[in-house]
Amino acid sequence: MKLTFWQSICPLILAIPIILFASVLPTHAEQTGTGHQAHTAFHPGQPWQDTNGANINAYGGGVIFHGGRYYWYGEYQLPGRSEQQMADGGVRCYSSTDLYNWKDEGVVLAVDETNPESEIAAGCILERPKVIYNEKTKKFVMFFKLYDREVGYEVAYVGVATATRASGPFTYRHRFLGGGSPKGSGDFAIVRDRDGSVYHLAVRKPDKVFCAGLLRADYLFPAGHYHPVEGIERHTEAPAIVKRPEGYYLIGSGSTGFKSNAARAFFATNLTGPYKALGNPAKGMNPHNGLGPEKTFGGQISFVIPVEGKSNAYIAMFDLWKPKAPIDALSAWLPVQFESGKPIIQWHTEWDLSLFNE
Repeated sequence: MKLTFWQSICPLILAIPIILFASVLPTHAEQTGTGHQAHTAFHPGQPWQDTNGANINAYGGGVIFHGGRYYWYGEYQLPGRSEQQMADGGVRCYSSTDLYNWKDEGVVLAVDETNPESEIAAGCILERPKVIYNEKTKKFVMFFKLYDREVGYEVAYVGVATATRASGPFTYRHRFLGGGSPKGSGDFAIVRDRDGSVYHLAVRKPDKVFCAGLLRADYLFPAGHYHPVEGIERHTEAPAIVKRPEGYYLIGSGSTGFKSNAARAFFATNLTGPYKALGNPAKGMNPHNGLGPEKTFGGQISFVIPVEGKSNAYIAMFDLWKPKAPIDALSAWLPVQFESGKPIIQWHTEWDLSLFNE
């Protein structure tokens, strides 16, 4: 049927208000000239894109601030592989000036695809990278959990790599057995104490006792013996430290592998203890999966970020693991606040740094 002039243009006229309305709808981000959606808030438990528009691929990691930028280092997960199929591809780095928008700096430490005899040969398990800057040597030192390929989780090494720039690349140096045990140590934190000394805090294998070991001045090896940390419950994994004027808060998880459990918090006036238990810091519920404090929103903590330029402002980094497809794991960054001397991590579906101004 042949349409009249008015019949043909009416749909276009009716569509104009819809187009105009859609153009002013609020979104999770604002469009920039590059085509990237510039994030202006955090949206825990939802996919998070870098400045290229690709989902961020950095898990179990940590963040440092250097030269006016934040650097986020995390596990680089290979596509199309499950945890059992060895999805670990190395360590990826992202950088940011505002904590919302992250530039992909690439894979800064890759597993070795060419040499099966390498200590970081493809097929090894490489987890939970953390980086610290050594002012004396002018080196960025990376630590990570390292398990030999085709062996499993019985013996856990601490892998060490170094770089001259925060954005890498990092060069693998060596590995050592932490915890003073022939079986090594598992989840860990690398923390600079008030006097400038740096400690490796880790759960010892196989008895799961939490230990502390002073590192050498170059940070490349332990300086001596490890000792158990009094007050930290056995089987405490994924330790993250909040350093405040009154002391140190340690936030961790129980030991159930990739199955989430209740978080646990501790406090000590000295980094190496003794600590006292403060209970579960998690509050609220993750509406995306219906999980609350008893399962820590379905996640596990990996690090706490001090926000530069703000006093007493900290962000807890959680990973919402997906062992069948690790590349699809999600991040949940949440504010750490304090009430009556205890850390509180409240779930927020959307929030921004202005929360710390309240």
